[in-house]
Amino acid sequence: MEEAAPQILSKLNELGPSVSVDFNIGVEAYFDTLTALVDRFCNKKGLTCIYISVTMPSSTTISALRSLEIDTAKMRFVDCISFATMECASDDAQTVYVESPTMLEYIVLKMEYLFRKGKGEPFMVILDSVNSLAAHNEVRMLYEFMQVLMASAKSRGAYPVILSMEDQMKPELQEMLQLVCDQFVTLK
Repeated sequence: MEEAAPQILSKLNELGPSVSVDFNIGVEAYFDTLTALVDRFCNKKGLTCIYISVTMPSSTTISALRSLEIDTAKMRFVDCISFATMECASDDAQTVYVESPTMLEYIVLKMEYLFRKGKGEPFMVILDSVNSLAAHNEVRMLYEFMQVLMASAKSRGAYPVILSMEDQMKPELQEMLQLVCDQFVTLK
């Protein structure tokens, strides 16, 4: 799946900041996508990455990225799943926690906190994944949340990125994404 990285980098460079993009990926492209977004885009451009973690705990994501020899120093996490899995590490300076993926307003507040804490640094915001959020929230509520999240990220000049999993995509979720995203890229 090495061909995914050039597509991702090309699209992000073409669009620039403040344009929301959904990368619809297969499970087999997951780590190649993360490598392209974090290492080959964020780290190369000096962006701070706010990673909204809904699929797996932030500690797991950090471990996976470090095992791929990817620098995670400029990553910040809004972890929405660790409370549910009882994996919260309270001494982790990179992570802020939300008790549940159903607490959508707190996700936005934690992201805003990380923006303020970054004091004007350039950012990328990655939501991983919209499918996981849809498993915990009804689509109408998710639509309102996504509008606020994207507007907030765009107003800060960030690169807003949504990850969606093609094999888990329900039609109503696809319709919602078409309303909140500026661009869609399906990676095969």
